[in-house]
This record gives sequence, C-alpha cells and structure tokens, in this order.
Amino acid sequence: MQEQLNKIALDLAPLAALVADVKSIKSELSGLKDSIEMAHDLINGFSVKVKSLESKVTKMEKMADQISTLQEGIDKLNQESRDRDQWARANNAEIIGIPQKKTENLYDIAQKIGNLCNVTVRKEDINYIARIPTRVPNADKPIVVAFNSCYIKEEFVASSRKSKLLNISNLGFSTSANFYVNDHLTPTNKILLSKARALAKEHDFKYIWVKHCKIMARKSDTATTFFIKCEKDLLKITNLQK
Repeated sequence: MQEQLNKIALDLAPLAALVADVKSIKSELSGLKDSIEMAHDLINGFSVKVKSLESKVTKMEKMADQISTLQEGIDKLNQESRDRDQWARANNAEIIGIPQKKTENLYDIAQKIGNLCNVTVRKEDINYIARIPTRVPNADKPIVVAFNSCYIKEEFVASSRKSKLLNISNLGFSTSANFYVNDHLTPTNKILLSKARALAKEHDFKYIWVKHCKIMARKSDTATTFFIKCEKDLLKITNLQK
C-alpha cells in the first residue's frame, strides 16, 4: 500500500511543476493584460490629443482663410486709395530740372515751354502752378502745373516729350541743361516706377513708360503691354523671364 502511495506521489510530482508553470503563465498573462490596458489608455489619450490638434488646425486654417480674405480687402482699399490720389493729379504736369529764381514767373515759364513744344498755354488754362518740396537736399524744387483740363495737360506732356528743345538755355538761363515734363505721379507711384525701371533693366525689358498717369510696360516691340499698378505687378517683369 505504501509503495502504491509512493508511486502515486512520484507520478504527481510533475503535475505540481506543471501547476507552478500554469500559475506563472497566468501571472504573466495578467501582467500582459495590464500592459495592454495601459497601452489602450495611452492610445485613447493620444487619440484625444490628435482630435484636439485636428480641431485646432481646422480653426487655424479657417482663420488663415479669413486673414487672406481680409488682406485682399485691405489691398483693394489701398489700391482704391492710391488710384484716388493719382486721379486727383490727373490734370497735373510736373516739370523737373529748372533752376529756381527769387523773381521767377512760373506762368511765364509754362507758357515758354508751351511755345517750345508748339502748344498754346494760356493763363486761364491753369488752375494753379507752384514749386513743390523735394526730399533731395539743395535740389531745385519741381514745378507742378495744374491745368483746368486733362486734355490740355495731356497735350502739354505729350508734345514736351517729342520736343528736342527742352533745355533751360531756351528759357533764358545762361547755362545749358535739359529739363523734363512728366505726368505728376504720387510719391507711391514714383517709387513703383523707379522699381519697375530697375527690374526692366535687369531683365532686358525694352519699354517702361507713363501715359495718362499710368505706368505701362512691354518687353519688346511685339510683346503685350501691361499695367503696373502695385508691387505685385512687378512680378510680371520677372516672371516673363522664366
């Protein structure tokens, strides 16, 4: 009987080890379950954060669209303001390069320029005429002639550009130097014209000119003419090179 019990005990010995292994596996599974639950919690946390970030990105995209729309509106208003400022000068011609005298008669100067260009300039055609300040120190102030009609002004400017007699010696000065008659551009448009000319030179543009107070450009004799009204339009000069 004892032998049988001993034999049974021997037979059950491996079973005890197996039970221990099962307990160990069960413990490991429990730990793995805890790890999975922890990972699941982390994933849920990340998911919440991602959704929050996606929501913020969506809001930022909407804000960017609104800012873009607002900027377009501001640009449009600024352009309209610049156009109004230039329109207010539509009847004006600007004369540059005539030395200033204390006893000068600006009406007389305007009439003499008209005579040089075969254009009749009467005093009653002029609303006002005056020298205007310049940012260049010690430089002669330009003369602005505000005509009563833009047609007279256009004829005055166009004829002056064709004339080869625009020299101060022909106005009674003892020295010789050329002077120029242009449309009276706003300070903003003068800067724009200067930039356009610089870019045109850099990119082999043949023509940059002003007509009816509008800056115009054409790359060659056969190219299409376009207007330069703002800084963005300067890209048309550089993009045509590509």
